[in-house]
Amino acid sequence: MKKKFSLRILSTSDIHGAVLAKDYANNSITDYGLSRVSSVLKRFRNENTILMDIGDDLQGSPLMYFHQLNRSKYKNPIMTVFNYMKYDYFIPGNHDFNYGLDYLTEFVNSIEAKTLCSNIYSKDGILLFENPYKIIDYDEGPKVAIIGLTTQYIPNWENPSYIKDIIFDNAYESVKKTVEKLRGEVDLVVVAYHGGFEKDLDTNESYVLDTGENLGSKIINNVDGIDCLITAHQHRNIALEKRGISLIQAGAKGSNVAKIDIDFEFNGSWRVIAKTSELIKTSDFSCDPLIYELIKDVEDDCQLFLDKQIGNVVLNNLEVKNMFLARLNKHPIVTFINKVQLLYSKAMISATSLPNEVTGFSKDITVRNVLSTYIYANTLSVLEVSGEILRKILEKNAEYFICEEDEIKVNPRFYYPKLQHYNYDMFDGIEYIIDIDKEFGGRIVDLKYKNKDVKSTDIFTLVVNNYRASGGGDFDEYKNLKVIRSLPFDIAELIIDYIIAHRDLKIENYNNIKIISKKC
Repeated sequence: MKKKFSLRILSTSDIHGAVLAKDYANNSITDYGLSRVSSVLKRFRNENTILMDIGDDLQGSPLMYFHQLNRSKYKNPIMTVFNYMKYDYFIPGNHDFNYGLDYLTEFVNSIEAKTLCSNIYSKDGILLFENPYKIIDYDEGPKVAIIGLTTQYIPNWENPSYIKDIIFDNAYESVKKTVEKLRGEVDLVVVAYHGGFEKDLDTNESYVLDTGENLGSKIINNVDGIDCLITAHQHRNIALEKRGISLIQAGAKGSNVAKIDIDFEFNGSWRVIAKTSELIKTSDFSCDPLIYELIKDVEDDCQLFLDKQIGNVVLNNLEVKNMFLARLNKHPIVTFINKVQLLYSKAMISATSLPNEVTGFSKDITVRNVLSTYIYANTLSVLEVSGEILRKILEKNAEYFICEEDEIKVNPRFYYPKLQHYNYDMFDGIEYIIDIDKEFGGRIVDLKYKNKDVKSTDIFTLVVNNYRASGGGDFDEYKNLKVIRSLPFDIAELIIDYIIAHRDLKIENYNNIKIISKKC
Protein backbone atom coordinates (compact mmCIF):
# COMPACT_ATOMS: atom_id res chain seq x y z
CA MET A 1 0.00 0.00 0.00
CA LYS A 2 1.35 3.38 -1.00
CA LYS A 3 2.10 5.85 1.78
CA LYS A 4 0.07 9.04 1.80
CA PHE A 5 0.45 12.39 3.53
CA SER A 6 -1.83 15.42 3.78
CA LEU A 7 -0.60 18.95 4.46
CA ARG A 8 -2.66 22.04 5.23
CA ILE A 9 -1.40 25.62 4.88
CA LEU A 10 -3.39 28.40 6.54
CA SER A 11 -2.47 32.04 6.03
CA THR A 12 -3.54 35.58 6.77
CA SER A 13 -2.21 38.90 5.51
CA ASP A 14 -2.65 42.66 5.67
CA ILE A 15 -4.13 42.57 9.17
CA HIS A 16 -3.32 46.30 9.61
CA GLY A 17 -3.76 46.25 13.36
CA ALA A 18 -7.24 44.66 13.28
CA VAL A 19 -6.80 42.55 16.41
CA LEU A 20 -10.35 42.82 17.70
CA ALA A 21 -13.51 42.77 15.59
CA LYS A 22 -13.92 46.48 16.21
CA ASP A 23 -14.23 49.63 14.12
CA TYR A 24 -12.41 52.23 16.20
CA ALA A 25 -14.30 55.05 14.51
CA ASN A 26 -17.37 54.20 16.60
CA ASN A 27 -16.50 50.92 18.38
CA SER A 28 -19.05 49.00 16.33
CA ILE A 29 -18.55 45.26 15.78
CA THR A 30 -16.94 44.27 12.48
CA ASP A 31 -17.03 41.03 10.53
CA TYR A 32 -13.22 40.78 10.47
CA GLY A 33 -10.28 40.75 12.88
CA LEU A 34 -7.80 38.36 14.45
CA SER A 35 -10.29 37.49 17.17
CA ARG A 36 -12.42 35.86 14.44
CA VAL A 37 -9.36 34.34 12.78
CA SER A 38 -8.60 32.60 16.07
CA SER A 39 -11.95 30.82 15.98
CA VAL A 40 -11.32 29.72 12.39
CA LEU A 41 -7.97 28.22 13.38
CA LYS A 42 -9.55 26.23 16.18
CA ARG A 43 -11.85 24.63 13.60
CA PHE A 44 -9.42 24.03 10.74
CA ARG A 45 -6.01 23.43 12.26
CA ASN A 46 -4.83 19.82 12.27
CA GLU A 47 -1.60 18.03 13.17
CA ASN A 48 0.00 18.78 9.80
CA THR A 49 -0.87 22.48 9.52
CA ILE A 50 1.47 25.35 8.73
CA LEU A 51 0.20 28.76 9.82
CA MET A 52 1.76 31.89 8.38
CA ASP A 53 1.11 35.60 8.02
CA ILE A 54 2.19 37.45 4.88
CA GLY A 55 2.76 40.89 6.38
CA ASP A 56 1.38 44.42 6.82
CA ASP A 57 0.24 43.89 10.39
CA LEU A 58 1.88 46.56 12.55
CA GLN A 59 0.22 49.70 11.13
CA GLY A 60 -3.30 50.67 10.20
CA SER A 61 -5.44 50.91 13.34
CA PRO A 62 -5.71 53.40 16.21
CA LEU A 63 -4.74 50.57 18.55
CA MET A 64 -1.36 50.15 16.87
CA TYR A 65 -0.87 53.91 16.63
CA PHE A 66 -1.44 54.15 20.38
CA HIS A 67 0.88 51.23 21.03
CA GLN A 68 3.78 52.65 19.06
CA LEU A 69 3.45 55.89 21.04
CA ASN A 70 3.61 53.88 24.27
CA ARG A 71 5.71 50.92 23.21
CA SER A 72 7.75 50.85 26.42
CA LYS A 73 4.63 50.50 28.57
CA TYR A 74 2.70 47.72 26.78
CA LYS A 75 3.42 44.51 24.94
CA ASN A 76 2.80 44.68 21.20
CA PRO A 77 -0.82 43.51 20.68
CA ILE A 78 -0.03 41.79 17.37
CA MET A 79 2.89 39.97 18.98
CA THR A 80 0.74 38.85 21.91
CA VAL A 81 -1.98 37.48 19.66
CA PHE A 82 0.37 35.90 17.12
CA ASN A 83 2.07 33.99 19.94
CA TYR A 84 -1.27 32.94 21.42
CA MET A 85 -2.43 31.70 18.01
CA LYS A 86 0.91 29.95 17.46
CA TYR A 87 1.86 31.34 14.07
CA ASP A 88 4.71 29.40 12.52
CA TYR A 89 6.01 31.98 10.02
CA PHE A 90 5.86 35.72 9.39
CA ILE A 91 6.82 37.54 6.18
CA PRO A 92 7.34 41.31 6.62
CA GLY A 93 5.24 43.70 4.54
CA ASN A 94 5.91 47.27 3.49
CA HIS A 95 3.71 48.81 6.20
CA ASP A 96 5.57 46.88 8.88
CA PHE A 97 8.42 49.38 8.36
CA ASN A 98 6.13 52.40 8.96
CA TYR A 99 7.06 52.91 12.62
CA GLY A 100 10.76 52.40 12.01
CA LEU A 101 13.14 49.46 11.81
CA ASP A 102 13.57 49.31 15.59
CA TYR A 103 9.84 48.77 16.06
CA LEU A 104 9.78 46.03 13.42
CA THR A 105 12.93 44.38 14.79
CA GLU A 106 11.50 44.35 18.30
CA PHE A 107 8.37 42.66 16.97
CA VAL A 108 10.35 40.08 14.98
CA ASN A 109 12.48 39.25 18.03
CA SER A 110 9.46 38.83 20.30
CA ILE A 111 7.26 36.60 18.15
CA GLU A 112 7.67 32.84 18.31
CA ALA A 113 7.08 32.56 14.58
CA LYS A 114 10.14 32.48 12.36
CA THR A 115 10.50 35.51 10.10
CA LEU A 116 11.24 34.56 6.49
CA CYS A 117 12.50 36.99 3.85
CA SER A 118 14.94 36.20 1.08
CA ASN A 119 15.33 39.57 -0.63
CA ILE A 120 16.03 42.25 2.01
CA TYR A 121 19.65 42.85 3.00
CA SER A 122 21.74 45.17 5.12
CA LYS A 123 24.29 47.31 3.29
CA ASP A 124 27.03 44.74 3.90
CA GLY A 125 25.06 42.06 2.07
CA ILE A 126 23.82 40.18 5.12
CA LEU A 127 20.15 39.21 5.18
CA LEU A 128 18.19 41.67 7.30
CA PHE A 129 16.07 38.83 8.66
CA GLU A 130 17.85 35.63 9.60
CA ASN A 131 15.93 33.11 7.51
CA PRO A 132 15.41 33.45 3.73
CA TYR A 133 13.44 30.22 3.69
CA LYS A 134 12.66 27.19 5.81
CA ILE A 135 12.75 23.51 4.85
CA ILE A 136 10.39 21.32 6.86
CA ASP A 137 11.27 17.61 6.77
CA TYR A 138 8.25 15.69 8.00
CA ASP A 139 8.77 12.31 9.63
CA GLU A 140 7.20 9.77 7.31
CA GLY A 141 6.32 12.64 4.98
CA PRO A 142 7.60 15.07 2.34
CA LYS A 143 10.15 17.86 2.48
CA VAL A 144 8.48 21.26 2.18
CA ALA A 145 10.26 24.55 1.44
CA ILE A 146 8.71 27.89 2.40
CA ILE A 147 10.36 30.94 0.84
CA GLY A 148 9.68 34.41 2.24
CA LEU A 149 9.55 37.34 -0.20
CA THR A 150 8.69 41.03 0.18
CA THR A 151 7.84 43.66 -2.41
CA GLN A 152 10.99 45.49 -3.45
CA TYR A 153 9.07 48.76 -3.87
CA ILE A 154 9.40 49.85 -0.23
CA PRO A 155 11.97 52.61 -0.94
CA ASN A 156 9.34 54.32 -3.09
CA TRP A 157 7.09 54.76 -0.05
CA GLU A 158 8.99 54.65 3.17
CA ASN A 159 10.57 57.37 5.25
CA PRO A 160 14.23 57.19 4.08
CA SER A 161 15.56 57.33 7.64
CA TYR A 162 13.66 54.12 8.47
CA ILE A 163 15.32 52.09 5.72
CA LYS A 164 18.76 53.68 5.58
CA ASP A 165 21.42 51.25 4.35
CA ILE A 166 18.83 48.55 3.58
CA ILE A 167 18.87 46.87 0.17
CA PHE A 168 15.62 45.57 -1.34
CA ASP A 169 16.49 42.99 -3.97
CA ASN A 170 14.27 42.39 -7.00
CA ALA A 171 11.60 39.95 -5.83
CA TYR A 172 11.44 38.05 -9.12
CA GLU A 173 15.20 37.64 -9.52
CA SER A 174 15.55 36.66 -5.88
CA VAL A 175 12.86 34.00 -5.84
CA LYS A 176 14.02 32.60 -9.18
CA LYS A 177 17.49 31.97 -7.75
CA THR A 178 16.11 30.51 -4.53
CA VAL A 179 13.69 28.15 -6.29
CA GLU A 180 16.44 26.95 -8.63
CA LYS A 181 18.61 26.25 -5.59
CA LEU A 182 15.90 24.26 -3.81
CA ARG A 183 14.42 22.43 -6.78
CA GLY A 184 15.25 18.74 -6.46
CA GLU A 185 15.99 19.03 -2.74
CA VAL A 186 12.36 19.25 -1.67
CA ASP A 187 9.00 17.81 -2.62
CA LEU A 188 6.96 21.02 -2.38
CA VAL A 189 7.91 24.68 -2.90
CA VAL A 190 5.73 27.35 -1.27
CA VAL A 191 6.46 31.03 -1.95
CA ALA A 192 4.97 33.42 0.61
CA TYR A 193 5.12 36.83 -1.07
CA HIS A 194 4.07 40.19 0.35
CA GLY A 195 3.20 41.39 -3.11
CA GLY A 196 0.44 40.87 -5.64
CA PHE A 197 -0.23 40.56 -9.35
CA GLU A 198 0.53 43.10 -12.05
CA LYS A 199 -1.57 41.33 -14.70
CA ASP A 200 -5.11 40.03 -14.99
CA LEU A 201 -5.11 36.42 -13.85
CA ASP A 202 -7.55 35.39 -16.59
CA THR A 203 -6.31 37.33 -19.61
CA ASN A 204 -2.70 38.04 -18.56
CA GLU A 205 -3.27 41.63 -19.70
CA SER A 206 -1.55 44.38 -17.70
CA TYR A 207 -3.97 46.41 -15.61
CA VAL A 208 -1.45 48.39 -13.59
CA LEU A 209 1.87 49.95 -14.46
CA ASP A 210 4.65 47.37 -14.27
CA THR A 211 6.73 49.23 -11.70
CA GLY A 212 8.00 46.17 -9.85
CA GLU A 213 5.67 46.77 -6.91
CA ASN A 214 3.79 43.57 -7.76
CA LEU A 215 5.53 40.75 -9.61
CA GLY A 216 3.25 37.80 -8.95
CA SER A 217 2.34 37.35 -12.63
CA LYS A 218 5.96 37.45 -13.73
CA ILE A 219 6.82 34.89 -11.08
CA ILE A 220 4.14 32.38 -12.01
CA ASN A 221 4.77 32.77 -15.75
CA ASN A 222 8.55 32.48 -15.62
CA VAL A 223 9.67 30.54 -12.55
CA ASP A 224 9.36 26.77 -12.78
CA GLY A 225 9.16 24.63 -9.67
CA ILE A 226 6.71 26.63 -7.54
CA ASP A 227 3.73 24.67 -6.22
CA CYS A 228 1.96 27.36 -4.15
CA LEU A 229 2.19 31.16 -4.30
CA ILE A 230 0.63 32.82 -1.27
CA THR A 231 0.29 36.55 -1.95
CA ALA A 232 -0.72 39.74 -0.12
CA HIS A 233 -0.50 43.55 -0.42
CA GLN A 234 -3.42 44.11 -2.83
CA HIS A 235 -6.11 43.14 -0.28
CA ARG A 236 -7.71 40.82 -2.84
CA ASN A 237 -9.71 37.63 -2.37
CA ILE A 238 -8.03 35.03 -4.59
CA ALA A 239 -8.12 31.22 -4.55
CA LEU A 240 -7.39 29.51 -7.86
CA GLU A 241 -5.00 27.31 -9.82
CA LYS A 242 -2.81 28.70 -12.60
CA ARG A 243 -0.14 26.80 -14.53
CA GLY A 244 -0.29 24.11 -11.86
CA ILE A 245 0.37 26.66 -9.10
CA SER A 246 -2.10 27.25 -6.27
CA LEU A 247 -2.58 31.04 -6.00
CA ILE A 248 -4.20 32.47 -2.91
CA GLN A 249 -4.64 35.85 -1.18
CA ALA A 250 -6.66 36.37 1.98
CA GLY A 251 -8.00 39.91 1.57
CA ALA A 252 -7.31 42.23 4.52
CA LYS A 253 -7.87 42.75 8.23
CA GLY A 254 -8.53 39.07 8.89
CA SER A 255 -11.63 38.98 6.71
CA ASN A 256 -10.54 35.57 5.43
CA VAL A 257 -8.21 32.74 6.27
CA ALA A 258 -6.58 31.32 3.14
CA LYS A 259 -6.47 27.51 3.10
CA ILE A 260 -4.52 25.22 0.80
CA ASP A 261 -4.81 21.45 1.23
CA ILE A 262 -2.14 19.30 -0.44
CA ASP A 263 -2.24 15.51 -0.71
CA PHE A 264 0.96 13.55 -1.34
CA GLU A 265 1.65 9.98 -2.31
CA PHE A 266 4.93 8.09 -1.91
CA ASN A 267 6.17 5.88 -4.75
CA GLY A 268 9.93 5.98 -4.44
CA SER A 269 9.57 9.71 -3.75
CA TRP A 270 6.83 12.00 -2.54
CA ARG A 271 4.69 13.62 -5.19
CA VAL A 272 1.65 15.89 -5.09
CA ILE A 273 -1.51 14.10 -6.21
CA ALA A 274 -4.09 16.79 -5.33
CA LYS A 275 -4.31 20.44 -4.25
CA THR A 276 -7.36 22.46 -3.27
CA SER A 277 -7.55 26.14 -2.29
CA GLU A 278 -10.29 28.14 -0.63
CA LEU A 279 -10.92 31.24 1.43
CA ILE A 280 -12.69 30.79 4.76
CA LYS A 281 -14.75 33.85 5.62
CA THR A 282 -14.17 34.83 9.22
CA SER A 283 -17.54 36.61 9.39
CA ASP A 284 -19.07 33.14 9.73
CA PHE A 285 -17.23 32.65 13.03
CA SER A 286 -17.67 34.18 16.46
CA CYS A 287 -14.91 36.12 18.20
CA ASP A 288 -12.51 34.38 20.54
CA PRO A 289 -13.16 36.22 23.84
CA LEU A 290 -9.66 35.47 25.12
CA ILE A 291 -8.14 37.81 22.52
CA TYR A 292 -9.54 40.85 24.31
CA GLU A 293 -8.38 39.53 27.67
CA LEU A 294 -4.84 39.14 26.32
CA ILE A 295 -4.61 42.81 25.24
CA LYS A 296 -6.98 44.32 27.78
CA ASP A 297 -4.44 46.72 29.29
CA VAL A 298 -3.39 48.38 26.03
CA GLU A 299 -6.90 48.24 24.54
CA ASP A 300 -8.62 49.87 27.53
CA ASP A 301 -6.05 52.64 27.77
CA CYS A 302 -6.25 53.15 24.02
CA GLN A 303 -10.00 53.74 24.35
CA LEU A 304 -9.40 56.41 27.01
CA PHE A 305 -6.84 58.05 24.74
CA LEU A 306 -9.20 58.00 21.74
CA ASP A 307 -12.12 59.51 23.64
CA LYS A 308 -10.16 62.52 24.82
CA GLN A 309 -11.87 65.66 23.51
CA ILE A 310 -9.34 68.06 22.01
CA GLY A 311 -11.42 70.69 20.18
CA ASN A 312 -14.66 71.82 18.54
CA VAL A 313 -15.93 72.35 15.00
CA VAL A 314 -17.59 75.77 14.94
CA LEU A 315 -19.51 75.28 11.66
CA ASN A 316 -20.17 71.57 12.29
CA ASN A 317 -19.07 70.81 8.72
CA LEU A 318 -16.10 68.47 9.05
CA GLU A 319 -17.86 65.11 9.11
CA VAL A 320 -17.52 63.11 5.89
CA LYS A 321 -20.79 61.52 4.85
CA ASN A 322 -20.15 60.73 1.18
CA MET A 323 -16.64 59.80 0.05
CA PHE A 324 -17.28 60.45 -3.65
CA LEU A 325 -18.68 63.92 -3.05
CA ALA A 326 -15.87 64.65 -0.58
CA ARG A 327 -13.43 64.28 -3.47
CA LEU A 328 -15.60 65.76 -6.23
CA ASN A 329 -16.31 68.92 -4.24
CA LYS A 330 -13.19 68.98 -2.03
CA HIS A 331 -14.55 68.54 1.45
CA PRO A 332 -13.55 71.15 4.09
CA ILE A 333 -11.65 68.41 5.96
CA VAL A 334 -9.21 68.38 3.02
CA THR A 335 -8.79 72.14 3.31
CA PHE A 336 -8.12 71.72 7.02
CA ILE A 337 -5.43 69.05 6.58
CA ASN A 338 -3.73 71.15 3.92
CA LYS A 339 -3.94 74.15 6.24
CA VAL A 340 -2.09 72.23 8.96
CA GLN A 341 0.53 71.04 6.49
CA LEU A 342 1.09 74.57 5.20
CA LEU A 343 1.42 75.99 8.71
CA TYR A 344 4.04 73.54 9.93
CA SER A 345 5.96 73.29 6.65
CA LYS A 346 5.92 76.98 5.58
CA ALA A 347 5.42 75.74 2.00
CA MET A 348 3.55 77.70 -0.69
CA ILE A 349 1.32 74.81 -1.83
CA SER A 350 0.02 71.71 -0.05
CA ALA A 351 -1.47 68.48 -1.32
CA THR A 352 -3.23 65.69 0.54
CA SER A 353 -5.63 62.87 -0.19
CA LEU A 354 -8.38 61.11 1.72
CA PRO A 355 -7.98 57.43 2.59
CA ASN A 356 -10.48 55.04 1.00
CA GLU A 357 -12.85 55.58 3.95
CA VAL A 358 -12.73 58.31 6.60
CA THR A 359 -15.05 59.71 9.27
CA GLY A 360 -14.04 63.34 9.41
CA PHE A 361 -14.57 65.26 12.65
CA SER A 362 -17.70 65.40 14.77
CA LYS A 363 -18.67 68.71 16.40
CA ASP A 364 -16.75 67.73 19.53
CA ILE A 365 -13.41 66.57 18.16
CA THR A 366 -11.73 63.59 19.77
CA VAL A 367 -8.42 61.88 19.08
CA ARG A 368 -10.56 59.06 17.67
CA ASN A 369 -11.84 61.45 14.99
CA VAL A 370 -8.32 62.36 13.93
CA LEU A 371 -7.02 58.80 13.78
CA SER A 372 -10.10 57.70 11.84
CA THR A 373 -9.50 60.47 9.32
CA TYR A 374 -5.72 60.53 8.92
CA ILE A 375 -4.93 56.83 9.28
CA TYR A 376 -1.42 56.65 7.85
CA ALA A 377 1.95 56.84 9.58
CA ASN A 378 3.23 59.57 7.28
CA THR A 379 5.59 62.49 7.75
CA LEU A 380 5.93 65.65 5.64
CA SER A 381 8.37 66.57 2.89
CA VAL A 382 8.77 70.01 1.34
CA LEU A 383 9.80 69.85 -2.32
CA GLU A 384 10.85 72.39 -4.91
CA VAL A 385 8.62 72.14 -7.97
CA SER A 386 8.42 74.07 -11.21
CA GLY A 387 5.18 75.19 -12.79
CA GLU A 388 5.75 72.64 -15.57
CA ILE A 389 6.09 69.68 -13.16
CA LEU A 390 3.25 70.96 -10.99
CA ARG A 391 0.95 70.88 -14.02
CA LYS A 392 2.06 67.31 -14.84
CA ILE A 393 1.29 66.23 -11.28
CA LEU A 394 -2.15 67.84 -11.49
CA GLU A 395 -2.79 66.14 -14.84
CA LYS A 396 -2.10 62.74 -13.28
CA ASN A 397 -4.52 63.51 -10.46
CA ALA A 398 -7.09 64.67 -13.02
CA GLU A 399 -7.30 61.08 -14.30
CA TYR A 400 -9.32 60.20 -11.18
CA PHE A 401 -12.65 61.31 -12.68
CA ILE A 402 -14.29 60.15 -15.90
CA CYS A 403 -17.57 60.91 -17.66
CA GLU A 404 -19.62 57.76 -18.21
CA GLU A 405 -23.32 57.40 -19.03
CA ASP A 406 -23.81 61.14 -18.50
CA GLU A 407 -22.43 60.94 -14.97
CA ILE A 408 -19.15 61.90 -13.38
CA LYS A 409 -17.66 58.70 -11.99
CA VAL A 410 -14.37 57.39 -10.62
CA ASN A 411 -11.89 55.93 -13.08
CA PRO A 412 -11.99 52.12 -12.51
CA ARG A 413 -8.22 52.13 -12.22
CA PHE A 414 -8.65 53.57 -8.74
CA TYR A 415 -10.74 50.68 -7.44
CA TYR A 416 -9.57 47.62 -9.42
CA PRO A 417 -7.65 45.47 -8.76
CA LYS A 418 -7.13 47.36 -5.51
CA LEU A 419 -8.94 50.27 -3.86
CA GLN A 420 -6.62 53.25 -4.10
CA HIS A 421 -8.75 56.39 -3.82
CA TYR A 422 -5.92 57.69 -1.64
CA ASN A 423 -3.96 58.28 -4.84
CA TYR A 424 -6.15 61.25 -5.77
CA ASP A 425 -4.63 64.36 -4.21
CA MET A 426 -6.34 67.71 -3.67
CA PHE A 427 -4.29 70.89 -3.48
CA ASP A 428 -4.47 74.16 -1.58
CA GLY A 429 -2.49 77.31 -2.29
CA ILE A 430 -3.46 77.19 -5.99
CA GLU A 431 -6.68 77.38 -7.96
CA TYR A 432 -7.30 75.04 -10.90
CA ILE A 433 -9.99 73.68 -13.19
CA ILE A 434 -10.23 70.06 -14.38
CA ASP A 435 -12.19 69.54 -17.61
CA ILE A 436 -12.99 65.81 -17.67
CA ASP A 437 -14.30 66.01 -21.24
CA LYS A 438 -10.71 66.38 -22.40
CA GLU A 439 -8.15 63.61 -22.91
CA PHE A 440 -5.80 62.58 -20.13
CA GLY A 441 -2.81 64.88 -20.09
CA GLY A 442 -4.77 67.92 -21.23
CA ARG A 443 -7.42 68.33 -18.54
CA ILE A 444 -5.97 71.20 -16.49
CA VAL A 445 -7.50 74.12 -18.36
CA ASP A 446 -6.73 76.81 -15.81
CA LEU A 447 -4.03 76.99 -13.12
CA LYS A 448 -3.38 80.01 -10.93
CA TYR A 449 -1.26 80.91 -7.92
CA LYS A 450 -2.48 84.02 -6.07
CA ASN A 451 -4.73 84.88 -9.03
CA LYS A 452 -1.85 84.77 -11.52
CA ASP A 453 -1.46 82.17 -14.25
CA VAL A 454 1.21 79.62 -13.39
CA LYS A 455 4.07 79.64 -15.89
CA SER A 456 6.17 76.56 -16.61
CA THR A 457 9.26 78.35 -15.29
CA ASP A 458 7.69 79.42 -11.98
CA ILE A 459 9.22 77.82 -8.88
CA PHE A 460 7.16 76.79 -5.84
CA THR A 461 7.58 74.89 -2.60
CA LEU A 462 5.11 72.04 -2.26
CA VAL A 463 4.43 70.02 0.89
CA VAL A 464 3.24 66.41 0.59
CA ASN A 465 3.50 63.30 2.73
CA ASN A 466 6.62 61.17 2.49
CA TYR A 467 4.74 58.42 0.62
CA ARG A 468 3.92 60.77 -2.22
CA ALA A 469 7.26 62.57 -2.10
CA SER A 470 9.03 59.30 -2.87
CA GLY A 471 6.75 58.65 -5.88
CA GLY A 472 4.17 56.49 -4.12
CA GLY A 473 1.06 55.88 -6.21
CA ASP A 474 3.19 55.79 -9.38
CA PHE A 475 3.76 59.56 -9.26
CA ASP A 476 7.15 59.44 -10.93
CA GLU A 477 7.10 63.22 -11.29
CA TYR A 478 8.04 63.53 -7.60
CA LYS A 479 11.07 61.28 -7.66
CA ASN A 480 13.67 63.76 -8.89
CA LEU A 481 12.39 66.86 -7.13
CA LYS A 482 14.72 68.68 -4.78
CA VAL A 483 13.85 68.08 -1.12
CA ILE A 484 13.96 71.42 0.70
CA ARG A 485 13.35 69.92 4.13
CA SER A 486 11.67 66.97 5.85
CA LEU A 487 9.59 67.20 9.01
CA PRO A 488 10.15 64.09 11.18
CA PHE A 489 6.72 64.32 12.81
CA ASP A 490 3.73 62.07 12.26
CA ILE A 491 1.06 64.06 10.39
CA ALA A 492 -1.70 62.78 12.68
CA GLU A 493 0.27 64.11 15.65
CA LEU A 494 0.64 67.51 13.96
CA ILE A 495 -3.12 67.60 13.39
CA ILE A 496 -3.79 66.73 17.04
CA ASP A 497 -1.31 69.37 18.22
CA TYR A 498 -2.93 72.00 16.00
CA ILE A 499 -6.43 71.24 17.29
CA ILE A 500 -5.28 71.33 20.94
CA ALA A 501 -3.57 74.68 20.33
CA HIS A 502 -6.53 76.28 18.53
CA ARG A 503 -9.49 74.39 20.07
CA ASP A 504 -12.24 76.01 17.97
CA LEU A 505 -11.95 75.14 14.27
CA LYS A 506 -13.77 77.33 11.79
CA ILE A 507 -13.03 75.90 8.35
CA GLU A 508 -14.86 77.49 5.45
CA ASN A 509 -15.48 75.74 2.14
CA TYR A 510 -12.69 76.76 -0.19
CA ASN A 511 -13.69 75.88 -3.73
CA ASN A 512 -10.30 76.27 -5.38
CA ILE A 513 -10.75 73.06 -7.41
CA LYS A 514 -13.47 72.99 -10.05
CA ILE A 515 -14.44 69.81 -11.92
CA ILE A 516 -16.27 70.70 -15.15
CA SER A 517 -17.92 68.76 -17.98
CA LYS A 518 -20.45 69.60 -20.67
CA LYS A 519 -21.15 65.92 -21.29
CA CYS A 520 -22.04 65.04 -17.69
